[in-house]
Amino acid sequence: MRILVVGAGATGTVFGAALVKGGASVTFYVREHHRARLGKGIRLYHQGFFTLREERITDIGVATTPAEVAETDWDQVWFTTPSDALREPWLDEFLPATGHATLVVLQPDPEDIQYLREHGARNHSIVQGLIQFSAWQSPMPHEPVDQDGITSLLPPGPSALFDSENSASEEIAATLTRGGLKSNTRADLPAHAARMSALMIPLIAGLELADWKLERYSDHEALRLAIAAAHEAISAECARFNTAEPIAFRLLLNRPATWTLLRLMPWVPGFNAEAFLAYHFQKVDRQTRQMLDTYSRHAAQKGLPHTALDQLRGTLPPPRH
Repeated sequence: MRILVVGAGATGTVFGAALVKGGASVTFYVREHHRARLGKGIRLYHQGFFTLREERITDIGVATTPAEVAETDWDQVWFTTPSDALREPWLDEFLPATGHATLVVLQPDPEDIQYLREHGARNHSIVQGLIQFSAWQSPMPHEPVDQDGITSLLPPGPSALFDSENSASEEIAATLTRGGLKSNTRADLPAHAARMSALMIPLIAGLELADWKLERYSDHEALRLAIAAAHEAISAECARFNTAEPIAFRLLLNRPATWTLLRLMPWVPGFNAEAFLAYHFQKVDRQTRQMLDTYSRHAAQKGLPHTALDQLRGTLPPPRH
């Protein structure tokens, strides 16, 4: 199976490595200045709660232009960039070069697949995926300087879910699982992914207003606003898919429960949650703002409240990246 992975950041690298170990032939599509680095292979660190294991993957390819992409008959093309990157000019030239490949879309904005279909992927088979692991470029400030590579922390359950409505999802999940990245399929994946992102993104935006400090956030006025915005975003996405808000969301989205969770997060062994959240979401701050706009628009389309979403979006500073 010939797979092209678009992007070689932390997420793309973890998926690419698992696909290689699962038996696929993997090429990364990146900017030219990344070619030399990837030509040396991938250095991975698997972070456990009390352990750290290093691994190297060298059997990968690199492509940097649509012309190079067009030379191969790809089975799958995986999009691992942030959602806002899909809106950049490169996509219009890139998609025709992928032929009839199945597209695997891992971006969190609920309008990403629609955007792809409107910009050249109308006749492609598309599989939606949901990322459930954490990965980052090491070393972060709290890590040893020689831990130079991509570090991942996998959950106890599946690290990724894929939409079972597409027949390719079973093979995708099986390949990743063989490669050490436990994955599964889910029938209501589009609705589930939309709800999960609607829960997370407003809370991340609130954390940014608290300068990425978990303890400060737990007592910050931004937490109240973020919780209200999350309720509005979830209501909008549930209305789009005609589903009820999960009971677990109702139990979590209140000040006492969220305060407790924020106070507990720094105590997770082997994982500096505060450092990771600041590192990752500062890099994708344009995506956060784009998604808040998406939720506000969806709420308006359904005639639902979006005052907190608009206030949260208006309080955020301009993106840095």
